[in-house]
Amino acid sequence: MRCRGEFIFKTVEKRTGGDFVNDKGQKVEYDSSYVVKFDENKDGNITEHKLKFPTTNRKLYDDLKDLQPYTPITLECEVLLYTNSAKVIPVNLV
Repeated sequence: MRCRGEFIFKTVEKRTGGDFVNDKGQKVEYDSSYVVKFDENKDGNITEHKLKFPTTNRKLYDDLKDLQPYTPITLECEVLLYTNSAKVIPVNLV
């Protein structure tokens, strides 16, 4: 399912992949990704959000990297619904 939201852009950066050991002693590996940070202003309450998107979406990264901080943006996101959770992945700058 797709959705759109209006936000205030802050930054976008590449996060390198790696691994860590969780609280159960299991090794968890994760891939490189891009992380976009933005603020949402809802009824005067400002909340910072961070969303990851895959490094294969180079177009979105290129669209975001040249933006100045605090630029208003509209992000289109893919919403993936699971049994006990949901994932929001930015896919396009509108």
